[in-house]
Amino acid sequence: MKSIILCADDYGQNAAISQAIITLLKKKKLSATSCMATMPHWLAQAGWLAPLKDQADIGVHFNLTQGNPLSSEWKAAHGTTFPSLSVLLRQCYWRQLNKAAILAELHAQLDQFIVGVGRMPDFIDGHQHVHQFPVIRDLFLTLYHERLRPNACYVRCVYDPMTWLRVTEEAYIKRSVIQLCGASTFKRQLMRRNIPHNSSFSGIYHFAHAANYAKLFLRFLQHSVEGGLIMCHPGLASTQESDEIADSRPQEYQYFESEQFLMDCHQNQVIISRFAC
Repeated sequence: MKSIILCADDYGQNAAISQAIITLLKKKKLSATSCMATMPHWLAQAGWLAPLKDQADIGVHFNLTQGNPLSSEWKAAHGTTFPSLSVLLRQCYWRQLNKAAILAELHAQLDQFIVGVGRMPDFIDGHQHVHQFPVIRDLFLTLYHERLRPNACYVRCVYDPMTWLRVTEEAYIKRSVIQLCGASTFKRQLMRRNIPHNSSFSGIYHFAHAANYAKLFLRFLQHSVEGGLIMCHPGLASTQESDEIADSRPQEYQYFESEQFLMDCHQNQVIISRFAC
């Protein structure tokens, strides 16, 4: 048997997502969730996690691409709305970001998470994997050493060397772009600094193909190793215009609610569990 972390992203983005995640956590079909503390209803929805905080890993989903920032430093340097993913990536590579503003925003989001949950996070990662981008990753690790290392907080690592060997599989280009945006460099930094992190990563696919999620998830299970992490995005049906993947979330949720999910884990000798150092 191999133990795998199954982590639902975007908790707090809206009620439909948070409610779905809470249901799956209660049934122990997830072992972690990553929270967006920048969202307007985060503090109210954070309270729903209280009965589950000893049952699952609860982490910070650092967000720099959706909605509005929390810190005055970011607002002064870059405006009151976060840039799109493509714009942020360009700003990182062209060194157009204010480092003090980034660090202030990361601290502000961590503080807001703590206000909601009442304790330090079990892990940290980045919405749309921004935590591994150039410039941002160095400041991300600065915050880690300043505030999170004493708590043995782990970090999501999205490095997947097998990407280059699975050319014919789902979302090869998408997976490749994620790897090229700093995954291997970030992995080396985590190892050099002895920071706890997951041993493998999977869960990437084209959201337009969510109707085939059960088949795709089998590959995620098969490609994961002991201590690996599978990212997922379940949610209830929603008409939120701001959620670009609203149509795919119920497909994932229905799969995790099904007996097929339990059978797939059993047949692949997988236990869904929390991170173990």
